[in-house]
Amino acid sequence: MAFVPSDATTLWTRSFLFNCLANLLAFTGMYYIMATLPLYTTEVLGKGNGDVGLLFGAFALAGVLARPLAGRLLDASGRMKTAWFSLLLLFFAMAAYSWTTFFTALLALRIFHGICWGFATTSLATIATDVIPAKQRGEGIGYFGLSMSLAMLLGPWLGLSVLQQFGYPFLFAAGTALAALSACCLFGIRFRVAPAASEQRNKRWLEKSVLAYAAIVFFMAFNYSAVLSFIVLFAQELQIENASLFFLANAVGVIASRPYAGKMLDRQGPILIMCIGFASFFATFVCLFFTQELCFFLLAALLLGIGFGILYSLAFALSINQVDASRRGSVNGTLLTAFDLGFALGALLLGQLSALIGLRAMYLCCALLTVLPFAVFYKKHMQKKAADSIACEADSVEWAGGTHFKALPPANSRVIIQPVATETN
Repeated sequence: MAFVPSDATTLWTRSFLFNCLANLLAFTGMYYIMATLPLYTTEVLGKGNGDVGLLFGAFALAGVLARPLAGRLLDASGRMKTAWFSLLLLFFAMAAYSWTTFFTALLALRIFHGICWGFATTSLATIATDVIPAKQRGEGIGYFGLSMSLAMLLGPWLGLSVLQQFGYPFLFAAGTALAALSACCLFGIRFRVAPAASEQRNKRWLEKSVLAYAAIVFFMAFNYSAVLSFIVLFAQELQIENASLFFLANAVGVIASRPYAGKMLDRQGPILIMCIGFASFFATFVCLFFTQELCFFLLAALLLGIGFGILYSLAFALSINQVDASRRGSVNGTLLTAFDLGFALGALLLGQLSALIGLRAMYLCCALLTVLPFAVFYKKHMQKKAADSIACEADSVEWAGGTHFKALPPANSRVIIQPVATETN
């Protein structure tokens, strides 16, 4: 059975809302565990920063292995079957944290959790791109991304608050409940289905046409891992008692930037808004390097929210615009694989680097690394636009007393307009 698109034009459908809610709950559970896992590893299991990085890296690498398979299954076997399978596995993974009392078991669970997470988030992201109208894709993906932003706010705050009040057993039980609620939201998502024609099935594991955007996502995730994996420990180093304020300011930045960024992409193209995103992302790590007190700590969080909120959602929107509906699963799998791979390598390598030079100097290195994804974007869009402008001038001809310019296609991207899903009654 396969997804059958139709010509719906409404963004705020029931399926879109329930999909956003499922994503919100799933990401809340992930950030909930992510904020408290470093404390559990260092305080309860007696491990160090390198071991924390190993846990985060193993989680992300497992997602790398799962993403391409998830994307292929979504395109070949159907959206909802894959979503149900992945979210049920995610529930069992969250439930298993209650029984991890030594480091080896926790590492094995993180690998299993990463596989489940890879399937679940690829499924929900692909469903979102199916139900968003093509002409509102940038805006719709921006709003869908707000569910991750709210989770970034709620998850760490909820996790640290529950831990402080009730301890680790209740912490893990509440995380399991979040995964169960996320799976229940699938009851509100409905597609019309029909037998898929074999020639329409996508057999690719990775989508080559979006590798440039995958490279941008990879380098972003590499740096992003330095924040999510170690910011709680960095706050302790700075003697900032309430580390959850960082996640609050970060979420504010993402919530403020994503809807505006999506609308700007749809109306003006990617160059200006992506440059704003890269500048904010770079400034984040510069602020962390100079941070001595709460003010700069929160400014870095706000800049991270703006930069990451812009770059992450627009990289997905630009990628989806390159392909037709039958390849969206592979596109999401490709970009999310790049994110997980970057996050995994970042957590592993930067964790070891921080053990050698300290967290502050590590963040300065991250600022320098921000040049790499910008270089990819410059080559993909800005350099191409300059070349097209030169070609346009060269093609101009004097004709009947005036200048006639040869029409050229837009330089920014090739947009394929595809119909989207409507809900069944």
